[in-house]
Amino acid sequence: MKVGKMTIKTPADAIHALEKLEQFVAVILFNIILFSLFWQAVSRKIGSPSAWTDETSRLLFVWMGVLGCHLAQRENIHVRIDAILLSLPKKVQLIIEAFINVIMIGLLSMIFYYTFSIVERKSYTPLVTLGIGESWLYGAMFLWTALTIIEMVAQLVNIVRHGEVIRAWVVEDSKNDFYDIKEDE
Repeated sequence: MKVGKMTIKTPADAIHALEKLEQFVAVILFNIILFSLFWQAVSRKIGSPSAWTDETSRLLFVWMGVLGCHLAQRENIHVRIDAILLSLPKKVQLIIEAFINVIMIGLLSMIFYYTFSIVERKSYTPLVTLGIGESWLYGAMFLWTALTIIEMVAQLVNIVRHGEVIRAWVVEDSKNDFYDIKEDE
């Protein structure tokens, strides 16, 4: 299957395409938020404040937060205290990580399910200046839970197949690429 310039042959290709799409959407959202806040400041300065800028930036900030949460899950960099976990044998660490992922998949599935009723109720409450329902604000939960569940299943598969939990930030630090530090100094 061909998507844009990318050819998708394997699940890894599909995940890579999803990551590229997420990056593209995040850049677009960030630029729209930046423009919206800039326009809000300019319009206030000239004495004719724009009402839509505040709600637009709030709505898009929530959607950007969803992409950020998914990115943190993908790279496994959520804030957590794992000093005790890291002191255990590797197999026990993997079992605990897998158990946590299964529990989180269950909880996220419940959130996904109950989000339907929230979005349905909020569709009748408008965002005043934009003229759309608040369901667009709460609808971000669908995307967040779906992306995070997919990522946690992928991490479970990685634990089972490869016997490891990837922590991207540790790899970057150990290579010294991220900080561009020379060993001699």
